[in-house]
Amino acid sequence: MPGIDLLISRYLANEIKNGLKSNVLKKIERDLFFLHGMSIKLSIENFETLHSLLRQVPEIDAKTFEKSCLDKIISISPKNNEYKVTLTNPKLSHKLFNYLGDDESRKLLVSIMDKNLTIPEILSETKILKTSAYRKIENLLLDGLIIESGKILSNNKRVSQYRCIFKEFQAFIEKNTFKIVLIIDKNDFEASSVIKFGI
Repeated sequence: MPGIDLLISRYLANEIKNGLKSNVLKKIERDLFFLHGMSIKLSIENFETLHSLLRQVPEIDAKTFEKSCLDKIISISPKNNEYKVTLTNPKLSHKLFNYLGDDESRKLLVSIMDKNLTIPEILSETKILKTSAYRKIENLLLDGLIIESGKILSNNKRVSQYRCIFKEFQAFIEKNTFKIVLIIDKNDFEASSVIKFGI
């Protein structure tokens, strides 16, 4: 389970790319590709690999650099058995607002905010047309807003269940800015390779 890795991967990868000198970036991208078969974006889901390459760069402190990049995407505060995650990247906030502004995407997310459902169960609960729902579920999966939470046996087949990555969503609009806060279950949050690695 990727935790929040997919949600932040594109934005964290961009911050890392922007924060590195071009020669260092080229070397890291080349090593990631030839040694591990991945891009910087994909390496966010296997963060130890990226971290080990960043540690080899003498002019940066890898942990400090990674933390400063992550802080430009999200800020984190633990809260009992969950985490309060404030989105600090405007593009990520806009993407989430766009999903929640779309009636069908919002229904899909709400249907699995507090429970695990298979795709047929999601379709039954939301009453969204199959073709539209499958496309939107795929996009929500790719952007890390829903995760595969397990498999169950149904009609002698193993079928995936899905759950929304956050338990609660809060939006605050202030003068010229808006802020999004996600409440994420501790287990889902700590499943992230970035978080497991202690950033």
